Amino acid sequence: MTDNYVEFCYSKDGGRNWSNWKRRSLGEQGQYADRIRIRFKQLGQSRQWVFKWRVSSRMLAPCLGGVANMNGLEA
Repeated sequence: MTDNYVEFCYSKDGGRNWSNWKRRSLGEQGQYADRIRIRFKQLGQSRQWVFKWRVSSRMLAPCLGGVANMNGLEA
């Protein structure tokens, strides 16, 4: 079976410079789970985030939502 994955990169300056692609597994093809949670931690801080996502195959895996946990922010 083939391991499917999602890759993610980001820009902290509005899209002028980009991070390296970071990869997380979605599990093997044919392996089905109720939920798949992908986490990317300790990305740093910025005010002008831009994100790119890509997946390894055309498997049916809709993105049902996204959450950004902003810790340590001051008013």
